[in-house]
Amino acid sequence: MLVRQAIIPAADGDAILAGLDHVLGEIESGGFTFKTEHEDIHMNVEARLAQLIGPAAGRLHTARSRNDQVATDFRLWLRDAIDQLDGDLKALQAALLDQAERHVDTVLPGLTHLQPAQPVSFGHHLLAYVEMLGRDRGRFGDARKRLNESPLGAAALAGTPYPIDRDLTARLLGFDRPAANSLDAVSDRDFALEFMAAAAILGVHLSRFAEELVYWVSSEIRFVTLSDAFTTGSSIMPQKRNPDAAELVRGKSGRLIGALTGLLVMLKGLPLTYSKDMQEDNIS
Repeated sequence: MLVRQAIIPAADGDAILAGLDHVLGEIESGGFTFKTEHEDIHMNVEARLAQLIGPAAGRLHTARSRNDQVATDFRLWLRDAIDQLDGDLKALQAALLDQAERHVDTVLPGLTHLQPAQPVSFGHHLLAYVEMLGRDRGRFGDARKRLNESPLGAAALAGTPYPIDRDLTARLLGFDRPAANSLDAVSDRDFALEFMAAAAILGVHLSRFAEELVYWVSSEIRFVTLSDAFTTGSSIMPQKRNPDAAELVRGKSGRLIGALTGLLVMLKGLPLTYSKDMQEDNIS
């Protein structure tokens, strides 16, 4: 875009692209050396690029700020994460559907208040979770639609005097459109909140299913049996098969709920536009 808009020379653009491909290869192979004297990923990449291509590397940052770059990178990362999650959730739905079809005629007690209420099909019971996961996929899909606009061009907060083409950069990065307001573009983290809210609800659904597995495999109930791949033994009681996998799923939902709460609390006191507090939006 910078070359097409005659903001930087074509030769510099070609050198920057080739140099960035080389840097990417080093990072992916583990051969890139990050140095603490360069305060962040941007400065580390630019410094290495300068070693490779010389002064042209200084034009890499033209018409951009770390503020709009980070906001753009974050949206790109979340977009990929949502696409990966959607495939995973679809596969989980398929696995549940497969079990439901096998167990249409398998009867178990339907419970209210954890007390036997009415007989139900085990397959019908599993399909309840298929419905939950379908709503989860819908929430992630809705969040993806709203996040898919490009902050590039907002620069630090109020744009850039260079004659950039924001529509082109948005299109090249697969965004639907450029963000409409530069102040909002660099300070908005609604997309992260929506993702975390959807993830927290998904975590609750998975936790509920995990709790049912723990209940079903207990020695008192014995509705289902888990394979050794999803259980562990006891160090002193070898007869036990503990449903560790289900317990871990149940426990990790707390991380998702906590991450959502932390992000909400961090954002609730921030004025426009960017503040360093927003580094706390990166929760692994």
